[in-house]
Amino acid sequence: MKRLLLFAALIAWSSMASAVVYNWVDAQGKLQYGDRPPDGVHAEVVELLIPHSASTRSASTTAPVAKNAAVPAAKDLDVKKAVDQDVAQTRDKQCTEAQDRYKKLIEGRRLYKTGPDGERQFMNSEEIDTERLNAKKDVDATCNSTT
Repeated sequence: MKRLLLFAALIAWSSMASAVVYNWVDAQGKLQYGDRPPDGVHAEVVELLIPHSASTRSASTTAPVAKNAAVPAAKDLDVKKAVDQDVAQTRDKQCTEAQDRYKKLIEGRRLYKTGPDGERQFMNSEEIDTERLNAKKDVDATCNSTT
């Protein structure tokens, strides 16, 4: 009996976990989310972490849609620009740090790591080569990425 209840609970939970989420713009121009869009509005499937096979759903067009629904607000555009600038600044900072680390590893003579007690542990040539390769990969990934 317990197994049957557990099985039923798992089946119910799995159907909830794979639910499709839609977004649409209501008559007041606000973005709404839900598992079922109202009739007469254009709804789109929200991209989740787990890809679904469901496609964009468009309900019948019996109800009018607000004129400003498709046009994003100027405030939203300003916020997006600010976020893009912050991301660009952070990416530039990370790129500069990665380049500095790589430069130190290339130009340094006696390279070391700081041990758990704060003492210097000098690296052998194999460890230095590995650190240089990792630093170069970090530079390439950080500075040359477009995302």
